Amino acid sequence: MKNQSTEAKITKFHLGIYAVIEDEQRILLVKKSRGPYRGMWDLPGGRPAHGETIPQTLQREVREETGIELIDAVPHTNQAFIVEYKDGEEVISLHHTCLIYKATQFDSSQFRANIAEEDVAGCSWIEKSQLTHLPLSKVVLCAI
Repeated sequence: MKNQSTEAKITKFHLGIYAVIEDEQRILLVKKSRGPYRGMWDLPGGRPAHGETIPQTLQREVREETGIELIDAVPHTNQAFIVEYKDGEEVISLHHTCLIYKATQFDSSQFRANIAEEDVAGCSWIEKSQLTHLPLSKVVLCAI
């Protein structure tokens, strides 16, 4: 049996565009159902579709994962890091580059907590004071 440190790792690259959406003392997070952050809370967002602009990606991803219509956002931070995780029998070394934007205007009238999309198993407005008690993705940690 191979030791994990000597197993061959599959290297992958992921560019994700994410939104920090806050409402008073709360932040909107999604629960991840697969990938490197499975079981953790993450920012709504994801990879751009072919030909999609950054604002289009943000709007689509936020709508798909939360039901919220993102109207406007400004640059917040850019980060890159390596995340290693197991996917079945494979060990993945993911180079994750994150473009993180802060929502300045949004419409939450269509918010849906129970959305299950691709790698998301619901979302929730979480009190910022509770964040230290939750499993958070590296994306969230570098954004707050």
